Amino acid sequence: MQRPIVTLPADFLHLVDTNWDVDWRGQPPGNDTGGGTSVVYNRFPRWVGSPSIVLQGSAIAQWRAIRAQAQGRVGIYRLTMVDPVGFATSAPSAGTSFEGGATFASGVGFASEPACFAAADAAAGAVQIRVENAEVAPVVGQIMSHKLWPFLVTWVSEVSPGSYDIGVQMPLRTAITAGDILKLEGEGLFEAVEDGMGQAGYNIDLVARLRLNFREVLNR
Repeated sequence: MQRPIVTLPADFLHLVDTNWDVDWRGQPPGNDTGGGTSVVYNRFPRWVGSPSIVLQGSAIAQWRAIRAQAQGRVGIYRLTMVDPVGFATSAPSAGTSFEGGATFASGVGFASEPACFAAADAAAGAVQIRVENAEVAPVVGQIMSHKLWPFLVTWVSEVSPGSYDIGVQMPLRTAITAGDILKLEGEGLFEAVEDGMGQAGYNIDLVARLRLNFREVLNR
């Protein structure tokens, strides 16, 4: 069965708190006969997160529609991993306008997503890449992504203005080709951990406070 993909707009996530992290998926340690312990890692790591959000008024109805499209754990959420301490976006903008400053009739332009470009090829499994034409310098701890596969920046070294070598973890899960677009604000594919995730009850003020619970989809 083809799983439906539902895109969750980045500016829809009015965060109360967030906690994106890598689940390395190690098996629990056990004592050996000498009293030592060991941990076995034989499964692919993946990103997990349980952000809390606040919705008000019509946004609650919009979220109901998004959940219905996802059909519980059947669907896949395509979402931006909003993380203000790693990449602080400004208030939602109207996007990029046409030449001369014109916009669509609604007053908005094309969507604008902060990005940079791969300066060299990198194989799957690499833990270091070079990027160029970065709109802003990458920072340690930032979550970035390539083709919807997120990764974390572990160190940054400037090569020249706008060009940086960066360390990444988890290791790249798909090869990068020079010229590929890399998102400065990580984006990935996630599924709900439970069918009832995000059920939106609201109070007399028409405000809903929800905790979402996502895990990354690895089988694509």
